[in-house]
Amino acid sequence: MSAVQRIEKVDIDKALKVLDAFGGNALAALRSVIADAEFLYDQLETASFYLSGWIARGWKPSFERDG
Repeated sequence: MSAVQRIEKVDIDKALKVLDAFGGNALAALRSVIADAEFLYDQLETASFYLSGWIARGWKPSFERDG
């Protein structure tokens, strides 16, 4: 199994676990994932505000994921 196949299998497994957690309700699962992403984005924004000014001067987070 190649690395790409392993990554795709893991991604599919995670997606199925999320879907199973919502009893197969894809809309509810998607809403939850979006809410989690928005929450984590806000947390990253807050952390970047505090870290870039004092602790890790010049550090800038990436707010967009690659690929």
